[in-house]
Amino acid sequence: MGIKQRINQTKRYYKRNGFAKTAVAVTERVFSKDNPNYAYSETKGEELEKQLGFNYEKGPKISVLVPAYETKEKFFVELIDCMLRQTYPKWELIIADASENSGLSGLVIEDERIRYVKLPRNRGISNNTNEALKEATGDYIGLLDHDDVLTRDCLYQVARAAVRYSPAFIYSDEDKTDENLHHFFEPNRKKKLNLDLLLTNNYICHFLVLREDVIKKLKFRPEYDGSQDYDLILRASDFAIENGEQVVHIPKILYHWRVSDTSTAINTDAKGYAYENGKKAIEDFCKKKGWDVVVNDTPHYGFYHLYYYPDIFANRPEVGAVAGPVYTLGRISGGAMQADGTVFYKNLPIGYTGYLHRAALQQEIPAGDVRNMKVRPELKELYDSTVGDVSKLKPEEAVKRSLLFSDKIRDEGYIIVYDPMQKKG
Repeated sequence: MGIKQRINQTKRYYKRNGFAKTAVAVTERVFSKDNPNYAYSETKGEELEKQLGFNYEKGPKISVLVPAYETKEKFFVELIDCMLRQTYPKWELIIADASENSGLSGLVIEDERIRYVKLPRNRGISNNTNEALKEATGDYIGLLDHDDVLTRDCLYQVARAAVRYSPAFIYSDEDKTDENLHHFFEPNRKKKLNLDLLLTNNYICHFLVLREDVIKKLKFRPEYDGSQDYDLILRASDFAIENGEQVVHIPKILYHWRVSDTSTAINTDAKGYAYENGKKAIEDFCKKKGWDVVVNDTPHYGFYHLYYYPDIFANRPEVGAVAGPVYTLGRISGGAMQADGTVFYKNLPIGYTGYLHRAALQQEIPAGDVRNMKVRPELKELYDSTVGDVSKLKPEEAVKRSLLFSDKIRDEGYIIVYDPMQKKG
């Protein structure tokens, strides 16, 4: 990201959040050590050669949908090129073009796998994508924005996951790139499906590939344009969870999200309505689950916080405990933990949000710190017998009791949620 874009981004943040929060956010960004030397590295030739030998006849046909609108010719050519360079050949590209003219049609390479559909008018991205979906004949359906590109091994990696797991949907890691595809930055290393984290932001985003029956059942909903992918992911996640279906995360960067001054990849004000529709998608999800929830914006666009009334336990019977952060000398020393006691976001100063703001987001966690924990009433007796008087526990003993109690409630079939806004009671 260039200096000019950084300055503009800071100005927009200041306008929304004021001086104090901006000062903290700028300080964090200046001193952040997240991916300081990130450099995207393409898959090497020898590995690509191996991929070309993959038995694709047994693999799925992958349809890639591109809703195009006033697409720059350069971007369109590069999009088609990234498809033609795929090591996995069993795909089709469906371009649904809602532009005023048909200029893109002359740029389409003659390849039987590429289909260009000129739409009579622009009916919004959801309706336009649904039109492309009608044309899809693949076993899995991938979504590609008209100004982005896939890595050469993208569809190969997707096909492997589909063959092995037959999941409801698949998603990969991604990064951002400049308009000329010269510089790659801000890698998004994602977590496995984590519903509570997903309810705070669309961390899944790109590259998203859904099984044909799932996406054709759910489709895109026009009332969530701008956040139509987020709405789809929420509903697809619920479908997978309710039906015991697998969701596969490929921990590899397979998608390059191109940034520009008008792109939401860098300018969060470019499509402010998208974030409002993202909030509406969360609200709709919670309403259909029967949860009494208020969804609030956080200082960062596209990131949200959920308040449950009267509390999370009354709404979600699967939640056994909620842990909040523990601070020592103004830095995180406990709260969200791995099963071995490793503390997420350790030493992060108060007010900092961490990598991709995850330290400031609700999320399911393997273990929670009993020094800042709320427990559902049914588990209070178990808490007392396992933890005892938490105020008398030294830090090392508190960690041991935390892991022991977390294990016990997980054995009972409950999950643990981290809420960074929870204060010690």
